[in-house]
This record gives sequence, C-alpha cells and structure tokens, in this order.
Amino acid sequence: MDHTPFEYGGLHFIPEQWFESQDRYHRRIPLSRMGKDADANLFPGEFAYSHGGFYEAATAKDCDIFRCVEDGRLYVPCGDGLRHYDERPGSERGRKHER
Repeated sequence: MDHTPFEYGGLHFIPEQWFESQDRYHRRIPLSRMGKDADANLFPGEFAYSHGGFYEAATAKDCDIFRCVEDGRLYVPCGDGLRHYDERPGSERGRKHER
C-alpha cells in the first residue's frame, strides 16, 4: 500500500490499513471500533466533505483507514463524513511492568 500523505480539506492524511479480509469479496468491518457519527468539526471552516472527493485525493484508492497528520487519530471515510476509528492497543501499550 502507498503510505504517501495527501491533502484534503486543509488537512493531511496518511493511508494506514485495510479492514481484515472476511472472504474473497468482503472485508470484516469492526463497527464497535468506529464512531457512530462523522466528526463534524474535523475540517476547518465551511469545507463540504465528499466521500468521492476524499478518495480522488487519496494516494491509496483501496485503503479503508486513514490517519490525520494534524490530530494523529484514525478515520474511516463514510458517506456522511469521516468517522473516528479506535486504534487497537499494541501488546505492550498500557501494561505496567513490575519487578
């Protein structure tokens, strides 16, 4: 996958990853990790989001999850806007090491 950043709506995004493959033609979309509503305050000013416009600007046309450079969060492009996507914690993240 091409991880080259691109600009859309005054913000910069990096293609991150695909959803897990469920079978040959479908991907498993973990809805429990996606925001229920699009982030209405993400873009500065009066910018009008377009799902097609987002993918026209994207450097990886087949990517499902993108990272916003400005806030460091992951987003999934949807018909109503970009929805926040909760990152799965790494295996070491959040663990306390005791001696």
